[in-house]
Amino acid sequence: MRRSPRRRFSRCAVGLLVVLGMTVVSAPEAAAATNVALGKPTTGSASCVPDESPAKAVNGSVSGGNTDKWCSYAGTKFLQVDLGAPVTIGQFVVRHAGAGGESADMNTRAFTIQVSTNGTSFTDAVTVTDNAANVSTHDIAATSARYVRLSVTQAEQGGDGTARIYEFEVYDTGGGQQPPGNLALNRPATGSAACAASEGPEKAVNGSVSGGNSDKWCSSASTKFLQVDLQANRTVGGAIIRHAGAGGESASYNTAAFTIQVSTNGTSFTTVATVSGNTANVTRHTWTQRSARYVRLNVSDPTARIYEFEVYLDPPPVGGDPGTCHPDAPPTLSDYISDHAAQMTRVSCNADAAVYFDPALLALPPGQTAWAPGFVTDVWRHYRETYGACAVDRPLPAPIGPGCVRFGHPKPLIAFFHQDRYHGGTVANRFDEFSGFRNTIDVGDNGWSSSNETLRDVITHEECHIVEGASQGVHESPAFGEIWGDSKWAEICQYDFYRRTGRTADATRVFNQYTNNRDDLPQGARQAAWFRDWFHPLYTETGSDMKFMERFFGLLNQYFPKRQENNNRNLIYTRRMNAGEFVHFMSGAVGRDLSSMAEKAFNSGFNRAQFDQARATFPQITY
Repeated sequence: MRRSPRRRFSRCAVGLLVVLGMTVVSAPEAAAATNVALGKPTTGSASCVPDESPAKAVNGSVSGGNTDKWCSYAGTKFLQVDLGAPVTIGQFVVRHAGAGGESADMNTRAFTIQVSTNGTSFTDAVTVTDNAANVSTHDIAATSARYVRLSVTQAEQGGDGTARIYEFEVYDTGGGQQPPGNLALNRPATGSAACAASEGPEKAVNGSVSGGNSDKWCSSASTKFLQVDLQANRTVGGAIIRHAGAGGESASYNTAAFTIQVSTNGTSFTTVATVSGNTANVTRHTWTQRSARYVRLNVSDPTARIYEFEVYLDPPPVGGDPGTCHPDAPPTLSDYISDHAAQMTRVSCNADAAVYFDPALLALPPGQTAWAPGFVTDVWRHYRETYGACAVDRPLPAPIGPGCVRFGHPKPLIAFFHQDRYHGGTVANRFDEFSGFRNTIDVGDNGWSSSNETLRDVITHEECHIVEGASQGVHESPAFGEIWGDSKWAEICQYDFYRRTGRTADATRVFNQYTNNRDDLPQGARQAAWFRDWFHPLYTETGSDMKFMERFFGLLNQYFPKRQENNNRNLIYTRRMNAGEFVHFMSGAVGRDLSSMAEKAFNSGFNRAQFDQARATFPQITY
């Protein structure tokens, strides 16, 4: 892990890392994806027996015995599901013979999955030639389709044979991850009668306050209200209202008295904020997070003038960069990473992250860099909430504290960004004295743009390093280097972030890249496919989230050797782990013996004797 102040990847090295190696909550939870094939009309090639019809592949069961499957030994074997209407699809799961208790030798080896909107013209979505797993999971870019077809080209491991599919599951995109930022932006808005046709409710959700005095919702009706439809139930926890003064009018017109209400159905509303006596141009309101689709602002003043009505999971501080940040994030800092020493200016700050630009980056057009602070914050929130537990919640005194969980929150993440200098990225974390005990990423590039995939990957990669090097309130990463290098762990960490925050294109892109990666890791391995044969199968097996890795870090916290550092303020792992120890700890995290899987995935990089010794050395880890 690149925590040393002198270690850095060049941009070329990071580019190679992205190609060779591969995921808002307090950050919002993704809406659960639904198996839209469940119970839908299904057809297929001739069944082996009437009781093994296509309908068995969509009945939601694999435990009904050896006939609880679709079986076919026809010359052309296919299974087709009619979803009933076009659905946006993001994933397929196929449960083969082994999932139903039959021999894994009967698992489907080669097949394609195709999609169609009309049932006539089909497009390949997935092609598989060498499956051996009992359950195979296939992520795709979001695609609209009504008909889905599974065509089996090699039905068994040893030849064509007979197709045996216990379940064919088709998952939608779950309505997408809750979008970051302002949930009301450009959503349908209604309200009481406007003062003028050019001052309708839509002006309060257009993202602008600088379009003149008509760039607002205005109403003088006897009952004044503004209502936004978020178009899906979202988790909401606050709002920001930009009143008359925010749009350049007199502050005497600022809304003095108002309430905010929320509703899941647009009929029954609950009041979450009540304000009287306001004089501020911009007001920020928070409440206990709750699910809502409709958010309503009721104004008691004679005339309502609302330039923007913004709705958030967790509203940021108002006023851009208001100077109300954590003491770890002053307005300016000298870059303490490596030998940079550049003077950095804070351009964004919220309760989670502070972003700093060097002078050259400040000089770029704002449109090239405006995306970065929000992206950094989204990544950090996701990682902090996903990996922020402490299996042993040890006290961590200042300046490392205030506590073990959530990586020391409310201490923010610090992000140093450079234009055309220090290409690539490096990190420090809250256990590094040279960083002032701050969680920090430091990234340089000469192509700052929201379309720069490499930049997104570097930012997510570096924040993954903070997770592994500072999780569970213990310093360092025993698996870094000899086991997963720099860093096969980051591949699944990034993929999970992209996938569970609804960044489907990025998730698909890195999935394809990382599936094809090969590395001589752990030490002694030859061309191991970490993402394809290790992390992604465990990810799907354990629920397509990262709880298994949080448990892995938790087991390290509890049992791997540690010593004191930083004047006894915290613990640091005393050494790296070997491959046998790694597989033993991962087995404990997943809940089953992974040694056979490791032999296949890591070939000569896995040592059975090391694994047996690890079980003897760490008997507390069971599975």
